[in-house]
Amino acid sequence: MYSLIKKQSYLALSFLVITLSSCAYGPQFIALNPDIVITNQEEAKKSKPISLSVTDSRSDKTLGVAGDDSAQFDISLKGDIEATVKSKMVEALEKRGIQTVSVDSNPTHLLIDLQRLTLNSIKNPRFGYVTTMEVEILASIVNGNRKYSKRYSVGTEKKLGSVSSSHESAKMLNEAMSQALSSIVNDDALLRALDQ
Repeated sequence: MYSLIKKQSYLALSFLVITLSSCAYGPQFIALNPDIVITNQEEAKKSKPISLSVTDSRSDKTLGVAGDDSAQFDISLKGDIEATVKSKMVEALEKRGIQTVSVDSNPTHLLIDLQRLTLNSIKNPRFGYVTTMEVEILASIVNGNRKYSKRYSVGTEKKLGSVSSSHESAKMLNEAMSQALSSIVNDDALLRALDQ
């Protein structure tokens, strides 16, 4: 009799552990730290410094949600996204030979407008959890009364056995942002517009 009770206790405990581990998620707070990769080592020909500004024009500052039909939790960024992106862009532009100044009155201005940044990890009845990441940035160069703009988009999707962890979410976010920002800095057509 004692062994039967002991066996049932183990089964109940095992069921509880499995149940709790399957829903062990909550709000995620992710740090943005993209690596901008310079693939074009040739310096861009810009003799005068430019001003640079970064704007987060998203209407909803939450990245997205993680969860299933029974419970969903927010995925949010921690820190100042505009300051982080600006710092990374200044460093990358300098590697391409473009100096930046903080004076807004500079006639040549590069504006990085973050228009879309979403990350969702939602349970799908057929595939487990589907985690999607979307980035859309509009880069605009204003030179006097001329303006040149180009859109850079990155999208990724992963199918996982469980909800995306904070670590996995941060990895997806930073890889997508790295790809988008690297595309901007390595775009010679965009950078040529600085001198037009």
